[in-house]
Amino acid sequence: MSLEIVSSGLRSEFAERWLNYLWRRARSPEFIISVLLVVVLAFLVLVPVFNLTCRTLSWAESDARISPDAVPGRFTLNHWQRLLAGRLFMRMLWKPLNHTLVTGGVAAGIALLLGSMLAWLVVRSDLPGRHWMRSVLILPFVIPAFALAMAWETLFKSPLAGGRPGVFQSLFGAVPPTWLSYGPVPIIITMIVHFYPFAFILVSSALVAVDAQLEEGARLLGASHWMIIRKITFPMIAPAFLSALVLTFGRTVGTFAIPYFLGGPVRYDTLSTMIFRNLSLGLEANGYILAVILILLASLVLYINSRLLGGSLRRFEIIGGKGFKTNIASLRQWRWPIFLLVGAFTLIAAVLPIGLLAYQSLMLVDGGYGLDNLTLHYWLGRMDPDLAFGSPGLFRNPVVLGGAWNSIRLAVLGSFICAMLGVLIGYFVVRNPRSWISRFLDQVSFLPYLFPAIAFGAMYLSMFAVQRGPMPALYGTFTLLVLVSVIHRLPYSTRTGASAVAQIGQELEETAELQGASWLKRFRHIVLPLASSGAVSGMMVTFIGIMRELAAIILLYTPSTRVLMTVAYRFAEEDIPQLSNALILLVTVITILGQLVIWWLGRGRLARLQERKL
Repeated sequence: MSLEIVSSGLRSEFAERWLNYLWRRARSPEFIISVLLVVVLAFLVLVPVFNLTCRTLSWAESDARISPDAVPGRFTLNHWQRLLAGRLFMRMLWKPLNHTLVTGGVAAGIALLLGSMLAWLVVRSDLPGRHWMRSVLILPFVIPAFALAMAWETLFKSPLAGGRPGVFQSLFGAVPPTWLSYGPVPIIITMIVHFYPFAFILVSSALVAVDAQLEEGARLLGASHWMIIRKITFPMIAPAFLSALVLTFGRTVGTFAIPYFLGGPVRYDTLSTMIFRNLSLGLEANGYILAVILILLASLVLYINSRLLGGSLRRFEIIGGKGFKTNIASLRQWRWPIFLLVGAFTLIAAVLPIGLLAYQSLMLVDGGYGLDNLTLHYWLGRMDPDLAFGSPGLFRNPVVLGGAWNSIRLAVLGSFICAMLGVLIGYFVVRNPRSWISRFLDQVSFLPYLFPAIAFGAMYLSMFAVQRGPMPALYGTFTLLVLVSVIHRLPYSTRTGASAVAQIGQELEETAELQGASWLKRFRHIVLPLASSGAVSGMMVTFIGIMRELAAIILLYTPSTRVLMTVAYRFAEEDIPQLSNALILLVTVITILGQLVIWWLGRGRLARLQERKL
């Protein structure tokens, strides 16, 4: 009997200690903030996906024109049946899906090959000027995709699609073939130019870590350069290569601006452009179904990537504890010819589009390429009813100035919030890797990467177009643009934040905790300052993305919340290419200047921290 009493007492004491531990943890700022992040991310990431899917399975008020039996809010499979098995299947789903896979797949494959070759030349060869060429080669990725589409149209604009001739017709006196002006060929080429830097960055990072001793050993055994690349170098960078292919394909299939402007005149629609057209026409259910299909397509691609790299990854290990050596391959007599070839490609891909847009923004009349047709009217001119439908120049245009203010404050506010969230989520992911909260935050914060931008905008349109409980309708507000920008870019800032926190020794926090510092004080005075590099990197990436973003907000902006990219889009729609191109140049300049300012502020912060250490 006494043993039972002792055992019962021990159980009671254990239960009491466990309850006290849970109570203390539940009251800790760390736990409260982590749970709050779980709720916020679930609401802003998971709920929109669920709501988007539900909207495809219920009648809406506008569906009365489709079926007399439509009862708003009632469950139905009619929308899916009409799109998958009805007369709309071929025109609205099959052809756009086929076009998406063709353009996205071909562009991703060629962009990967091009980016990989350039990465090897810059990282592992003695190519002249390779240090400065690394920065120049990524410029096409900084330039908005919209700009590349406009530059191609300037080069090969066909009078068959309306408007004045492009550079090709002005120089050669012949109309360019339609397949070169619009359709899959220009879409694929411009996608390659825009996305090869993405593959270049991923592959070059892996090539830096390849131990050259393995290649030297193979060379001593008589292996040729091609065999070394095929049998040693490529297998070692296979994870980065496959990831670059999958991630690039995920980007290309969700691109909106390039297929919209280069495919629209010949009705060459992809899933992203078809989503926009359906939602613009009020066919919400069709647009939402296409958005779901696009999300599933992107998710399937990433799943395939994880399966290809699944199992034991030890076969891909290339950095060990036996020393590490890098080696630069000699290009010998091909050194300068390859330099000239890469330099010419860089000029065509990075400099020519900007030059074309700048020149066209100075044309008084579109299509006149003579020097006597140059003017600053579209930059500084006053209202003239004979030019641009009476729109004044950029720096006198209230619409442009308002859009510039919205763009700058959206990019600054969104990048700051996104960077802080990235460091905070990265902290919980790194410090508590086995916690279900950490795993949830890690996985859900990455989910927005699966959503193509136009599908992401459709999700938020379906979620916040009307009031839901205490949450007011946010459509048409600046707050909605901030939410979309932050959540859509969260995967990038979370990864940079986690990388920065992982470099901070946990003993620093443990020492401060022994001195009585609270978690908030430790995070504010130790983690956040030391993670400044990750926060700055997250801000730079997010600032660039928000400034040149069009697809994610094209469905959500209103006249009071328009930004520079949406204003440029409207000018292009109204066939005022001079103002549209001038705006794109303005966006590019603001993006580069903002990136430099963020980098300068971050460098100053890091310098002050270094001085304190000394």
